[in-house]
Amino acid sequence: MVSIELSGPLLIAAAVLGAAWIYRDAKRRAMDTADMWAVGFFVAFVLLPVLGGLAVFVFYLQNRNRRRGSPVTVPGE
Repeated sequence: MVSIELSGPLLIAAAVLGAAWIYRDAKRRAMDTADMWAVGFFVAFVLLPVLGGLAVFVFYLQNRNRRRGSPVTVPGE
């Protein structure tokens, strides 16, 4: 059986990287709650290692704003 253990600095580094990615992605999508998503991910990842972070990550992916394309102008109109 394969076991993956995140502890100490590796756990904190993974939590910080995940929170930073969520924050940047949420800001790009113009979400007002970007900071709350990042803090929620960090806390869940540290308190409930991996499972909590993954749960928040999946919930975020389901609730984030979808990207919308920019309006395209048609030449000659």
